[in-house]
Amino acid sequence: MAKLMIKTPCSTFTLESIMCCMFGIKTFDVAVYFSLLKKGASNVNDIAELLNRDRSTVQRAVQNLVNAGLVKRKQINLKEGGYFYKYEAIPFSEVKEIIKCTMEKWCNEVKKWIDEVNEEDLENIVKEML
Repeated sequence: MAKLMIKTPCSTFTLESIMCCMFGIKTFDVAVYFSLLKKGASNVNDIAELLNRDRSTVQRAVQNLVNAGLVKRKQINLKEGGYFYKYEAIPFSEVKEIIKCTMEKWCNEVKKWIDEVNEEDLENIVKEML
């Protein structure tokens, strides 16, 4: 039987801490997500100005959000050449469903693991603890 190791940064259950835990993102990333959700599609400079943060800090946050699937990036081409990106948050209803499905899957996996614990496993756990 594989040893189950559960590590989670969630010590309090706020929406912010749950999102950080579920998506592997930082507190500031969550703030950027909700700013985009409220304001709508924006570029990094607009978000940085809105949140009074450095552009590079916001750029890292939106990249984390894109990687987590919480934000979509769209390239806007300029007539005179060049381009920039606009970022848009996915609807919060989708985020809620992802969180619920992830938590349900995790819960089922833990239940299955608990069901598989047998006497030999308990003896090994006791030996490791003493």
